[in-house]
Amino acid sequence: MTKREHSLYLAHDHMYRAEDFRRDFDGGVGLKIVHLGVDSWIEAPSIRDYEAAYYVNTGFLARGLKRLTEVLELERSGEPIKIVRNVADIDLAVEEDKLALILGFEGGKIIEEDVDLLDAWFALGLRHMQLNWAMRNSIGASQTEEDELDQPGLTEFGFEVISRMNDLGIIVDVSHSAPKTIRDVIDTTSKPLLNSHSGSRSLADKQQNLWDDQITDMAENGGVIGIHFCSRLVLGVNGVQSEIGDVVRQIECVTQIGGIEVVGLGPDYMLNFEGRDEDYLRNTNQLDISWTRGLEDTSEIYNIVDALKKAGFSESDIDKITSGNMKRLIGDVLPS
Repeated sequence: MTKREHSLYLAHDHMYRAEDFRRDFDGGVGLKIVHLGVDSWIEAPSIRDYEAAYYVNTGFLARGLKRLTEVLELERSGEPIKIVRNVADIDLAVEEDKLALILGFEGGKIIEEDVDLLDAWFALGLRHMQLNWAMRNSIGASQTEEDELDQPGLTEFGFEVISRMNDLGIIVDVSHSAPKTIRDVIDTTSKPLLNSHSGSRSLADKQQNLWDDQITDMAENGGVIGIHFCSRLVLGVNGVQSEIGDVVRQIECVTQIGGIEVVGLGPDYMLNFEGRDEDYLRNTNQLDISWTRGLEDTSEIYNIVDALKKAGFSESDIDKITSGNMKRLIGDVLPS
């Protein structure tokens, strides 16, 4: 990797192939949370298969294990990656000139309804789990159910899950969860939380984004909010491509509300070159999706550093946004 002034830590990413990791590494990424799957079969071969899997718990454990095997095989084969199992592995990745990877999952269906499966996943290397994707599961309510105020946020099982994740040293990610679920988690957790790909809802009114009081809650928890690079989350409208300045405005807004220590980067990259993500985009009706111009993949991601400098952020603050805040959170949660 070309040595750069700032190493970038990404709180949320789906790009799991060898060529993706090399692009990340060359682009200045030092660490990222890479997902082994999502709480829906987004890459199903047909919309019918996708819809059939939407509200069921089965299949996700098997698909997650298959993806885990693929990533572990890349590590064994000599690709410049290092799976992070404890905090010390991050520094080892730097010493070995490798990309540090935290294995995660976007949703809790990989543990079905068995909290002990968290122990099994932990033994296999999982160090992150997002509670929800776009639907309620056995852990709790998602953003889709935010108006169902008569329904619980976290379920009884969900409270068990948070406690076990805290005990093991697995990062709890509340992105995509309903406001009531997030509130329950904040009141329950003994560790800082991650909201891995989000932004200010006052700037961009999408369910995935956070209201001002939620940003304050995350800051008081010592957590981190990864700022999304997807245009509709940055702008709050569909069909318009955002610019780097729009992402900077999101960072400025969240910083003004919660302080510099709450901000990170959560681009949520899902690329459509060579048709590789075509099934996902078709199944989820997102064929018009776009990422911020100039930040469309990790070959361009270092442009955010120059944009932050031009906006007047200090070198110290840029370091916190690009890596320092995430490194602090990881250090507070993962085993030493």
